[in-house]
Amino acid sequence: MKKLQPLDFIFSAAVLILGIFLTIKNISKKGSVVKVNANGNHYEYSADQDGIYKVEGPLGITTFEIKNSRVRIIDSPCQNKTCINQGWHSPLVCLPNNVIITLEAEGEFDAISE
Repeated sequence: MKKLQPLDFIFSAAVLILGIFLTIKNISKKGSVVKVNANGNHYEYSADQDGIYKVEGPLGITTFEIKNSRVRIIDSPCQNKTCINQGWHSPLVCLPNNVIITLEAEGEFDAISE
């Protein structure tokens, strides 16, 4: 059996500190935002505000629900209803009605903006 070296302790401590830091960072994150792109129009909703919302696409109204900082599509005029079957997920996409819904942390950067 191999003895633990001093660098093993330093590495373990660094991993532990990094884990604690990331946990605290995630806990202290600002609220999330639901971003909706519907037929070229952009909307934002607070993920902290539970409710049922509607946006209009070229086929008609897509209805989505925000609850407990999660989002799902509950009704859509598209024929196959695949977007409804996605459940509580992000991103949500209804291609026939040209609606895309994403859940993002406030102030979050994407790969392009960084």
